[in-house]
Amino acid sequence: MALFVYTCLCYLALPIGIVFHLLFVWRRAEFRRGFWQRYGWLPKKQHQPVLVHAASVGELNAITPLIEAIVSDLKLPVLVTTTSVTGQSRCQQLFADNDRVSWAYLAVDLGAANWLMLQRVKPRAVLLVETELWPNLITTCARKKIPTILVNGRLSARSAKAYGRLSWLVAPMLQKLTQLLVQDQAGGQRFLDLGAQASKVSVLGSLKYDLVIPDSQIDITSAAVPAGLCWVCGSTRSGEEASLLQAWAQLPPQIRGTLVLVPRHPQRFDEVADLCQQSGLPWLRYSQINYQGVVDVDVHKAHPRSILLVDAMGLLMHFYRRADVVFVGGSLADTGGHNPLEAAALGKPVLMGPNCFNFTQVCDQLEQVQGLRVTTNACLLEDITQLLTDQSLRDTMGAAGAALVDKQKGALKRHLLAIEATLEQVLGE
Repeated sequence: MALFVYTCLCYLALPIGIVFHLLFVWRRAEFRRGFWQRYGWLPKKQHQPVLVHAASVGELNAITPLIEAIVSDLKLPVLVTTTSVTGQSRCQQLFADNDRVSWAYLAVDLGAANWLMLQRVKPRAVLLVETELWPNLITTCARKKIPTILVNGRLSARSAKAYGRLSWLVAPMLQKLTQLLVQDQAGGQRFLDLGAQASKVSVLGSLKYDLVIPDSQIDITSAAVPAGLCWVCGSTRSGEEASLLQAWAQLPPQIRGTLVLVPRHPQRFDEVADLCQQSGLPWLRYSQINYQGVVDVDVHKAHPRSILLVDAMGLLMHFYRRADVVFVGGSLADTGGHNPLEAAALGKPVLMGPNCFNFTQVCDQLEQVQGLRVTTNACLLEDITQLLTDQSLRDTMGAAGAALVDKQKGALKRHLLAIEATLEQVLGE
């Protein structure tokens, strides 16, 4: 009955959803690709792949080592689905040279769309990343006897409270999952409190610690960032850049260097460019560097305190390598924060705002070993001043964060063993 009510509400909202989808398609060309995929018409590029759904770039980055291990160790093809356009772009960057991995958009959570998607793809298993829990998709997989596994599962206290208001829908959905492979004990208990079966919940640790930092043969930052201190602010969200720019402008005069802003979403590049212009400090778009005559890059680089706006996707790790201090965005804004482990793995001191509920366990662990400092808008200027003027503190924090990442690795192997066991059990039935 609960699923019936949910499905009816979804179908009632469908006409409005289609109108908004068409508006997106009309206003932004990137939404035109894969239009029918969102309604179940996915391409048949692989024979019975493992379908892995990661909503956006953050989830995709975390799950990439597992995808690669499924292909290399289990010898199975993988279809990666996302919901965001940036997620699709990231798939192309990551897997363009791997003919065993394909990608598409996930169908909307309607029974007909899910049935069509599964009928076309015929996945041997469906892996849902972190909190990508869709009632109709899970129910349709259960009816088709397709193993459905939550991988790298996490559930914050805030999300658990929201799910608890829909317990009539959430509990039956969780009981239909084949396995829940979760990051930590607290999250596992929250899933149990919401109705998951204890026999299906396993605490395996976070895949985020098993991240692979690719070797970089070319330093793409040298043309844009001169010698001197470099403060990189990655995955910034609306409302954060103004605070970061204000702090940068108010630093003591002896601090010389470059502030690098890397917005989370490309549609905000122009908005952040306006903020840079309003700051009164010299600033430059990364995209301008390769166009001679547009700006005088040498004059820009010669200024004692300048700003670089990275208006391109997929370059964050390059700038993290160059950073002396990293601020991880989404944490001064009330959006839950983004993954600090990429910066920590590179041995960089990490600064984040107080809103880190998307990565509570990771941030707590980094803070406990003093690899991360939590700041606020009121304390931002004081904290960044101390970090930029104290190299010993930066070195100590960076080493502590890198050591924690190395110590916590191992969730990838545990996940792979659990998935392999489930697939073998299905084949044996």
